[in-house]
Amino acid sequence: MYGQKPQLRHYTLSDGLPSNTVYSVYQDSKGFIWFCTSWGISRFDGHHFETITSNHGLPDNETFQAWEDPWQRLWVSTYNGSPTYIYNGKVYSVQNDNLCRFMEKRRIGFYDITPRWDLYSDQHKKYLIGKKSIFNPKDTISQSPNYHFKDQGQDFYVSTKKIIKKTHSGIKTAYVFKEKAVRACFYLNGHLYVRYYNILYDIIFKEDKPLIKKIEMPSNILDLTIGKNDKIWCCTTSGILEYDPNEIADQRPHYIAMKGIVSYSSFIDKQGNSWYPTNEGVYMQPANKTLVYTTDDGLTDNNVLVVKYLPGGKLLAGYSNSAIMIGEKNRFKPLYTLGDGQWNRLKYILPIDDDTFFAGTDRGLFKCSLTGNRYTKLLEFSQKSASIKNNTVLLSQTSTEKRNHLIYDLKKETFSQLPELITSIAAPATAIDTKGTYWLGTVQGLFYYNPAKKKFIQDPSLGKNRITSLNFLKGRLVISTHSDGIFIRDGQRIIKLNKTNGLISNICEKAYVDEKERLWVNTDKGLSRITFDDDMHFSVYHFSAADGVPSHMINNVTFSEGKAFLATSKGIIVISQDQVSKSQPYKVYFLKASLKDSTVYYPQKISLNYNQNNAQIIYTAISYLDEKDIKYKYLLSGAENDTVITEESTLTLGALKPGNYLLNIWASGKNNSWNTTPAVLAIVVKPPFWEELWFMGGILLLLLVFIILIYRHRVNIIRKKEAEKTERKKMIAELEMQALRAQINPHFIFNVLNAIQNYYGKEDELNANYYMAAFSDLIRKTLTHSKEHWNTIEKEMSMLKTYIELEQMRFKNHFSYEIFVELGLEQLKIPTMLLQTYTENSISHGLRYLKTGGILRISCSRSEDSIICIVEDNGVGFEKAREFDSRPDDYKSMGLKITAGRISAINELYGTSISTEITDKNNINPDLQGTIVRITIKNTPFL
Repeated sequence: MYGQKPQLRHYTLSDGLPSNTVYSVYQDSKGFIWFCTSWGISRFDGHHFETITSNHGLPDNETFQAWEDPWQRLWVSTYNGSPTYIYNGKVYSVQNDNLCRFMEKRRIGFYDITPRWDLYSDQHKKYLIGKKSIFNPKDTISQSPNYHFKDQGQDFYVSTKKIIKKTHSGIKTAYVFKEKAVRACFYLNGHLYVRYYNILYDIIFKEDKPLIKKIEMPSNILDLTIGKNDKIWCCTTSGILEYDPNEIADQRPHYIAMKGIVSYSSFIDKQGNSWYPTNEGVYMQPANKTLVYTTDDGLTDNNVLVVKYLPGGKLLAGYSNSAIMIGEKNRFKPLYTLGDGQWNRLKYILPIDDDTFFAGTDRGLFKCSLTGNRYTKLLEFSQKSASIKNNTVLLSQTSTEKRNHLIYDLKKETFSQLPELITSIAAPATAIDTKGTYWLGTVQGLFYYNPAKKKFIQDPSLGKNRITSLNFLKGRLVISTHSDGIFIRDGQRIIKLNKTNGLISNICEKAYVDEKERLWVNTDKGLSRITFDDDMHFSVYHFSAADGVPSHMINNVTFSEGKAFLATSKGIIVISQDQVSKSQPYKVYFLKASLKDSTVYYPQKISLNYNQNNAQIIYTAISYLDEKDIKYKYLLSGAENDTVITEESTLTLGALKPGNYLLNIWASGKNNSWNTTPAVLAIVVKPPFWEELWFMGGILLLLLVFIILIYRHRVNIIRKKEAEKTERKKMIAELEMQALRAQINPHFIFNVLNAIQNYYGKEDELNANYYMAAFSDLIRKTLTHSKEHWNTIEKEMSMLKTYIELEQMRFKNHFSYEIFVELGLEQLKIPTMLLQTYTENSISHGLRYLKTGGILRISCSRSEDSIICIVEDNGVGFEKAREFDSRPDDYKSMGLKITAGRISAINELYGTSISTEITDKNNINPDLQGTIVRITIKNTPFL
């Protein structure tokens, strides 16, 4: 109905562009938009700009055009003309690329390898470029300096001066331009388009004759592009004009965008959005059919607080100074300003009939008429809300009285007060149902008026929720709240809508009902439309930037003729009530991975060292409609295996353990249409070298060699010890044999037998037989026990007793003896015949020189972890015995030598600690005589 214009988005330096002078726009195979500017080339994904300049390797900062070859190299036309391209985020030029050096050497430039007519076609290239080479096809079309096209099967060439026709008979001139030098742009659908300053040539060929149509533009043409529906867009120094070749001959091109702005070119991307590069940045016109009213359409200000469509087909807009504008024909014009034009916000417009409406403001209630532009002030106080049913208007206002709620009778034109509420704050929401019941939504809950009790009663089902609006949907009361979503009273049940079942936010600023009984909810996160069936099952559609609807800044909504009018801070946005954006699932790209010492562009796989396992991953989902409405979902397989949803396009991975990971990322818009195939980045965190297989294998090998060496060394030690042990055993056996020989030496045997014979000579057969039996028993025990290294104390004492008794017989009982064994030690073992030598010495060298009174004491006792054996006599003593001995002073008893050797061998073989201590009693006390031998046995294996 009105002269709305399409929405435009404007990107400038403040948004991230490197320069406001943008010469051209190009979209690569991935979908990224590239802006060629006076200060580098910038890549755009709909959210962020990434600029490449001479600091990154460009030969010149001023870039004019870009073109992608089949190998995804983006070739860039720069001011100095040096060949250069961008691949995977890196700039290649003559400084670092052989192909660019070859082109420089052969003087092959950007326009020699790109299509002459259209950067998105693959025709009329002078040179064909390969992955690592470039060659000239050497056909006449490619080699011609002129542009070639075919029309009706015939070949034509266009130069700066004329059109040449090639026939079988030769070449002839088809048309000569009067201008000095024209520029051919493209051939489309039988039309050749040529430009010269502000002149557009539209040339068609009929019957071999060109039909020339010259269209004059208001300013110089900078570029010709193919617009929508094959219309021609003329990009001029004063804006973009559209020319339709199918219109009548005298048509005049009209501005479609950028009027009054230098427009270098235009471009339509794969989503159908139109881009306009200018000297004031770049503009984008979304592909959706969203329109907008702004100050260009007569609005006094773009920040519209209230918008209302009246029954008579009039659209009203209200402002913070209570100025009201009305839309008529193609323009808005002022209707009137309520009050003095100072701060006086318009709160609502309530239609009464086709000509009359109530306007609630900060400074009162006004009854307004479109006829004669008249209005009357009815109330002085600040208005909050109002609703109407038949001839009754329910009003809420802030006054000096506690009774802030009124009824206005439209027929009688009178006010009446309603009872006061428990809260003194005026209700921000009012409603009247079909039964005439008054409803008030307050900051402390929902109230309804009971005429029988003549008071307001609180509805307990909503508690003390802060209510922001009341509406009726299919006869049901709809309550929007400030923090708890939407409640719908459906008879006795309450239907609740919040974030858990579809709302985009629980903070509802207001709710509205459209012409098809659908609920529109304005939240702090954007606008949603909720459709209900007869059973009140519902579906939710979230409006996004793809629909041309901002995520916030919506002040008010009204409906009419299938359209929704949104009052925003950027004008009145008009969308279809049935609007549904046809956005495709987004494809996610990994832009770069920033590692500790390097950056990888467009990564597919990254490898990290164990001590550099932190990485910042930047990714994006390309969309030029949804802007900030995109959400991401990522899963790091091999780590937590938890899916995380975020709005951030940067992910920092920290302290990853060595291993293999897969980073999967999905994207969606507001309506959760997640793409099915994620972007996948393989991440390998190398283990430290000591965890590598080769290192561990080497260590295992070294360990094996070490174990073998240790084993062999141990075997050698064991063999050596076994040999030594065998040698010791042989030595012990030899010593024991010597001890045995010492014990039964010939003198002892001779003396014993002589003594026994003496008894027989005296015919003392009883003693003779006793001692013969004792002697036989001693010989038997000695031979038996000598086979063992250890013997029990009991057996040792028994053998010593037999030996001592034989010696008593030999020495005619000149001495007596005592043997004492501590209780419990009888079965403990000590080295065999250990005490025999010392006992023999006590008798032979100590007691033998006494005539009478000799005593020999042998004892075994326990002291902590040791066995103490003592052989004590009161003989002449160790030193005195030497005087009676005729042998040399340095002579040492053979028995003592053998015993000392045995003790040493036993200590080594069994790990025992056997020590002997021989003490002459005279050295202790001069009044005493005799010898004490103390044998201490420690670490015996039998203790």
